[in-house]
Amino acid sequence: MKGKYMGSYHNDQPISGEEKSPDLLSRKAFSERLASVLQVAPGDDCMTVSLEGDWGYGKTSVINLVKKTLLELENSPVIVEYNPWLAGKAETLVQDFLVQFSAQLNIPDRPKEGLRASKELLAYSKLFNAMKFIPGVEPWASTVQGVFGAVGGAAKEISKLKELDLLGRKKKINSILENLGVSIVVVIDDIDRLTPDEAFQVIRLVKAVADFPGTSFLLSFDPSYLASSLEKQGIDNSSQYIDKVVQLRIPLPIIAHRDLQNLANIELRNLSDKSLTDSFERDQERLSYLYHQYTKHLIRSPRELKRIFNHLRFVLAQTEGKVCFTDLYCLSILAIKSHETYQSIKDSPEFYVGRKFDDDLSFEKREEIIEKSKDKREAVLACSPEKDAPYIRGILKELFPLLDEAGYSMYGSDYDQCGRVASEKRLYTALHYQVPPGLVSDTEIVSFLSGTINREEYLRKAIDEDFVERLFELLNQNIEKLSKMMRFFL
Repeated sequence: MKGKYMGSYHNDQPISGEEKSPDLLSRKAFSERLASVLQVAPGDDCMTVSLEGDWGYGKTSVINLVKKTLLELENSPVIVEYNPWLAGKAETLVQDFLVQFSAQLNIPDRPKEGLRASKELLAYSKLFNAMKFIPGVEPWASTVQGVFGAVGGAAKEISKLKELDLLGRKKKINSILENLGVSIVVVIDDIDRLTPDEAFQVIRLVKAVADFPGTSFLLSFDPSYLASSLEKQGIDNSSQYIDKVVQLRIPLPIIAHRDLQNLANIELRNLSDKSLTDSFERDQERLSYLYHQYTKHLIRSPRELKRIFNHLRFVLAQTEGKVCFTDLYCLSILAIKSHETYQSIKDSPEFYVGRKFDDDLSFEKREEIIEKSKDKREAVLACSPEKDAPYIRGILKELFPLLDEAGYSMYGSDYDQCGRVASEKRLYTALHYQVPPGLVSDTEIVSFLSGTINREEYLRKAIDEDFVERLFELLNQNIEKLSKMMRFFL
């Protein structure tokens, strides 16, 4: 691998808010305010707050900032984190929540009272294992009938019914929690990663089972996904249903373009220890133009940015200096934001550059091939979200000027010499992730001209591997570049 790649691949971890994982999206003040809302007084009624945002927009990072703020308070609350993924089945979700809740109810100053509350919560949880329902949803009568059918004698019937004294158990727990004199914050993240049935159960348990005094809930989800999940469970007015459970619904604040640009700049700096736009003329200028015109409007979340740079990092390992950086960057954006378009470019390059990769003998004009494939390109573009389509179209026209009726690019018309994918040879390299057989890299040509490789051996290799024609093309291009540089300095 040529070039020193300093950054590593992202594993999609949220920030912690610590020095090594800071808040770069200006969300500290928002998180502090949210933390103050969640800090209910011991004995106060239960408060439920939702943190809502699109997938990958940074909900978990904000939750970490909220937890950090709460833990730094003088009278910090007990923070209970519930992960519904560990439940396994939707029908055991309520019991699993109560078990996890009791296990995390750790009160250092009053360990005996905390232990007592945990024991009561565990006893409470066992009722749901026996009953298999959430109160208020399935009628009491059917539950009682099931108990009578399961036991024989009257003594057993009475004993069993006493065990099912759900409301009595709940009141006892409420009393114990009030006497503890502590605030409890329950965090349930990633509800939008659950199945529709599981997501439905989480929302029900918050309202029907766990509305304990002195307790606040912070629920994190994508509102569109949750609404869809509730509708699949037969809830018609899903938004109103959520409103009955959640007292305060808070959408994540919009990420400022400047903050996201700062993140992108950090990613660019971490890609390599040298400028990646120096290999081809005017590449930095073009990168800036495309960013402000199109790409910044497509990258809307930190997660999308990380996924794009993961893809770009992989491609750059073999293609740096062989294709201009701007085009590699834009192709990575298409790969993540519009997979159908990226796949279409791979499968049918003639739709975009007017030639197939292995079609050197075609006599049909490129413009004619481009025009004939217009409807097919439009069909592919229709697969992209409506809000993305104008920016994807703009990127495509900039990458492949033949798609534009004007057929003009302000950054040069010799696309091969500019390292741009409007040249099918450069596109072939970009999509092959390395220089394909029969082609040759610019870096090798520079070494050939400077004499750092054995020229005679390299010429023999060019003949044996049949890239003589391409060798002379690139030699001519690089000699022109050197001539321009010499004229500039002289």
